[in-house]
Amino acid sequence: MSRRTKSVGSTGWMGAKYGIRVRRRVQDVDSVAKSDFACPKCSTLTVRRVGSGRFKCRRCERTFASDAYNFRPPPSIFRVEKTEETK
Repeated sequence: MSRRTKSVGSTGWMGAKYGIRVRRRVQDVDSVAKSDFACPKCSTLTVRRVGSGRFKCRRCERTFASDAYNFRPPPSIFRVEKTEETK
């Protein structure tokens, strides 16, 4: 038995109506959105997309905000200490 959605994966439900270009773009977005990301807090591959721009770690239960489909960890906050010379 042959596989019906080999070249387009989860976008096979679209059929020929939308064209191969659109289906491939949607497939790229879907594969990124459904993958696991590294948690900046506990350093494990357990961050999953919860909603549009919301990601949650399944291990430490932390919630992060990022891009709509792709997870970018929040930037590190560095504390700059004032020295005697800069005062």
